[in-house]
Amino acid sequence: MGISETGFTRRNFLAGAAAGLAGIAGANMLAGCGSPKAESTKADAENEATVKTADETRETDIVIVGSGATGCMAAYEAAKQGVKNVIVVTKSDNATDSNFNVITGTCALETEGTKSIGQTYSLVDMYQHMLSFAHWTVNAKLLKNCVMLLPENITILQDMGVETAILGDRYNVGFTCVHGFVTTDKGKYVEDYLTEQGVEFMYGAPATHILMEDGKAAGVQVEQGKKVIDVKAKAVLVCTGGYMANEEMLREVYGGVTLCNMGSEKNTGDGQRMVLEAGGMEDRIHGLGMNDIYGMNAKSTISVFDANPFMQLAFYGGLVVNPDGNRFMNEYMLAQEPMSGGGEATLHEQRYYAIFSGNVVASMKETSYYESIGKPAVWTSAATMFNAPLADFDTSLETAIKEGWCFKAASIDELAKEAGLANLAETVKTYDAMVATKDDTEFYKREEFLWPVEDGSSEYYAFEYNPSAFNTFGGARTDANCRVLDVDFKPIDGLYVGGVENGSLFSTPYYDCGGSCSGLSMSSGRVAARHMAEYIKA
Repeated sequence: MGISETGFTRRNFLAGAAAGLAGIAGANMLAGCGSPKAESTKADAENEATVKTADETRETDIVIVGSGATGCMAAYEAAKQGVKNVIVVTKSDNATDSNFNVITGTCALETEGTKSIGQTYSLVDMYQHMLSFAHWTVNAKLLKNCVMLLPENITILQDMGVETAILGDRYNVGFTCVHGFVTTDKGKYVEDYLTEQGVEFMYGAPATHILMEDGKAAGVQVEQGKKVIDVKAKAVLVCTGGYMANEEMLREVYGGVTLCNMGSEKNTGDGQRMVLEAGGMEDRIHGLGMNDIYGMNAKSTISVFDANPFMQLAFYGGLVVNPDGNRFMNEYMLAQEPMSGGGEATLHEQRYYAIFSGNVVASMKETSYYESIGKPAVWTSAATMFNAPLADFDTSLETAIKEGWCFKAASIDELAKEAGLANLAETVKTYDAMVATKDDTEFYKREEFLWPVEDGSSEYYAFEYNPSAFNTFGGARTDANCRVLDVDFKPIDGLYVGGVENGSLFSTPYYDCGGSCSGLSMSSGRVAARHMAEYIKA
């Protein structure tokens, strides 16, 4: 394993993070009274009414729906446990067509890497930190089961040919846990390893329904091309990555907030729908793996790979206002905790605007904003992300203006009219008065981030952003072994859910320690596979 605090360039970091800090709405809970048998009969009947007549039938011991981090680790664990026949069915077209292939890194402690930097923070410490962060809204035993498997995930990946390097404590949570991926196109390495273990991948084969027999999961129906295939199995694991690409489901949870999807366009909530259709009950957590790279909006290219550098200004900790021109949050939170508290705060508004003077914007052509405000130690994420001048400054600024998400005017009053921010002038006046006394009496922002807006510039800017995320969190309720539970908390035999659509594993906001999405997803696949192996042998 490589050890590095600074070995990742910002560009490489962005490229890796684009889709993966990669997850449920749209279906109602199955409610009502009755015995488990009655519920099972109902689920069977509804399922039978929607499945098609198959053109072909396959048989296997375990079928896994989804080839991302969860599905691949589940396939590994199932094979390790002696399961001879494992089929992975997936929408993806190949091994590199998933969020897992491009994620930046994963979370773990008590590894060769963390020990080599002298870290003594333990898995127990991390578990307690995460459980406290979640305020016990998650299944505590499931979370523990997953956390304790984190270091083994790193070893397994190494055995598959995927190398990692230790990254710093970017979010200043008090410990270092992120193992950044050095190996590119790791999905191919993982596929090759699993194929050698006898795992079969069915690509371009999205699952449409879970096959139910006598109240038990008995496989899945998939459509590969024009062919309908029943994959009969003794146990089913669903891990399809959430519903970030399903606008209708997002609207049911978040209303009229425009959310920019930074993850896969294939994550459309199919797994959630199938599991609820089969009799599962939705748990109460709905969350987002918020974009922690920089701001995004619906008017420009929705991609971290080629995003306009002026998207960064969303996360600079300056004055941020809502569409009325009113301040609504502590901007330092968005600068330092974009994945958790800061990102969540942006969901209180349909969109938001970062306000800057022309002098400050112009300075970013020659130096980083981070450096211009004294490189505050409390802004640890900027040391990695925002430590350079804005690239292609003139062209990027011109593009932002042409695309309609950058507004420019000679004064704050004119800017308010130009951007439609009715109360901006009064907000700036109030804000600058607090800056002058170095005392934010509204949201109590740190002094290091209190810089005036009106500074005698000949022009002023407003940059428009929408909340953005890599994935959703939430879905069916499960027990500590990832078994899907019905409305009466009874497990549905043979049916499991892992990853970001396990409704009992992730909190909202997203855990504040980096890499926990991929780490817990991988672990949950292994937890599920271990129980599935026992279940099919019983």
